[in-house]
Amino acid sequence: MKCSSVTIKALILFLLIIFFFSCGGKVTTRPTPEEHEFTINGVVVKDMNSGKDIAYFAILKNDTPFDGAVVKVGSDTLENEGNGNYYLEGFPLFNYGQNVSTSVSSAADEFSLTTSRQIPGSFEITDINHTTITSALSDDVRVSFSTSSGASGYFYSVVRPDGSDGFTAVIEPNQFGDTPIQRDAFYDGLDVFITGTYQVFLVAYNSSFLYYPGTGFYVPGGFPSGNLSGANGTIGAGVVAASISIEAVD
Repeated sequence: MKCSSVTIKALILFLLIIFFFSCGGKVTTRPTPEEHEFTINGVVVKDMNSGKDIAYFAILKNDTPFDGAVVKVGSDTLENEGNGNYYLEGFPLFNYGQNVSTSVSSAADEFSLTTSRQIPGSFEITDINHTTITSALSDDVRVSFSTSSGASGYFYSVVRPDGSDGFTAVIEPNQFGDTPIQRDAFYDGLDVFITGTYQVFLVAYNSSFLYYPGTGFYVPGGFPSGNLSGANGTIGAGVVAASISIEAVD
């Protein structure tokens, strides 16, 4: 009895399949990202420039601003300001180093999310090597600062005399405690030196950081995102040190 080549190939394929599963083989599929009905972005901040503690949350339901939530930080309920924004300020709302519980709920949607973020420890700018600069300055402007317990990182923001963003950057770990400010902060796009008073802000953050109403500085990109379980979005915490000024003169 003769077998066709097609029959032989089919037999070989069948035997290979039997061998694959007998050896514990299994077929795997790539998991699809989990999609959630709610998107929650928020931050809890101690701002030494305003002297206030601030909690701010922006909430979407199916990509639409949602005003039906109850948002709490510890035992305090945030005010619903409309258009999906929830805000509370005061002093003190929380302490340095405190693990702050945050909750977002909607009874009508049978939704509840509770998590926590640690407020970084107290810190401050301790020194700056040049409080007055000129275009002839040959070395870097350097800012020294005490470190903040519990912080996962730091960033600085240089605000120009006209209020625009001079330069904003996450500080590298090997520069914690003493960091240079980029020369570009004091020049425009045509390499023209900009005179006037600059404000230098320094922020210690934990987990992530986001803008909040009244933020007097700029926030760099690239922070961790999507750090919630049960909802889309990000919640971070931070301490904003008292800012310092630099005078740029001709």
